[in-house]
Amino acid sequence: MTAADGACLRVPQERIDRFIGAILERHGVRADVAGTIRRHLVQAHLWGIDSHGLQQLIGYDRSLGNGRINPSPTLRFEATHGCLMRVDADRSPGQYAAAQAMQRAIEVARIHGMAAVGVTNSNHFGMAGVYTRMAAAAGMVGFATSDTNVVDLAPFGGTAARLGNNPLSWAVPCGDTPVVLDMSAGTVSGGRIRHFAYLGLPIPAGWGLDADGHDTLDPASSAVNTAGSPKASGLALIADLLCGPLLGTEAAMFKRKSVHDGANGTGHVLWVLDVAAWTGRTDFEARVAAAIAGLKATPPTEAGQAVLYPGERENLTERKRLRDGIPLPQGLLEALGDHFGADAVALLKKNA
Repeated sequence: MTAADGACLRVPQERIDRFIGAILERHGVRADVAGTIRRHLVQAHLWGIDSHGLQQLIGYDRSLGNGRINPSPTLRFEATHGCLMRVDADRSPGQYAAAQAMQRAIEVARIHGMAAVGVTNSNHFGMAGVYTRMAAAAGMVGFATSDTNVVDLAPFGGTAARLGNNPLSWAVPCGDTPVVLDMSAGTVSGGRIRHFAYLGLPIPAGWGLDADGHDTLDPASSAVNTAGSPKASGLALIADLLCGPLLGTEAAMFKRKSVHDGANGTGHVLWVLDVAAWTGRTDFEARVAAAIAGLKATPPTEAGQAVLYPGERENLTERKRLRDGIPLPQGLLEALGDHFGADAVALLKKNA
């Protein structure tokens, strides 16, 4: 379910970009850093992942104000062994740190055939699929994961948060239509639950638990996200271990989230494999395209409903929203107005 299901204002992407830029300018965010954040949040709305768009900006504004996010970071890369690298992100916005890390990984993989970068001292990096699509566009298989700024996921069978609701993404190149699996380890992301609150809708059963560990349909009462299955719980734990202990920091459950330093900041792991180092890229992508075609030829469970491959829904939604505008729920506009002021939100409601 997206914002289109509630009472919404439809706006062109340029207004959202302008609004984000105005907020980041208040904090003196460096131009290249701000540009990365703006593109990322706008892309979230274009893909229909509204939970990772404007509603994230309130938290970023607070983090820029209290020093958790550095508006002008200096990333420090260190080659650790061959094609492996580490980077201290200097409290960077996660989108900027992860994009820079993935770009470096792609460059190194052109030499070594594969590369991996571990990022520490970072922040929330948004949609993992943005970075794996970068790899796919370069003809590489990409992987990205991160731990989270909050520990809000109960392990399967549990009622209290012990894990991060961690994002994981893989992408496989296939011309202009890569296969992109981008998911949270939980049943849904915490941002998706907040988005339902902005829409004024109840959440489906099984999405969240209240503070007492009971299932809730009220998005405002949801305090803990659910794993949904043992497999999801296991993926969340693996991501926590990759983005914590593997990088020399604690697992997310032991990090002090109120402390802004390398030991407690958000960690990311990004990995790429150059297809051309293993096999012919043209033949590989032709075989991927054939597999996609075979998948889409599957008889659907419901007549008239297409079988979609991972990443296809986002592509379809982007085309629709570029044509019709991006729907912003009234609840979100009110929250943005309460936080940033009516004058700022007016940028979303009028032409430049």
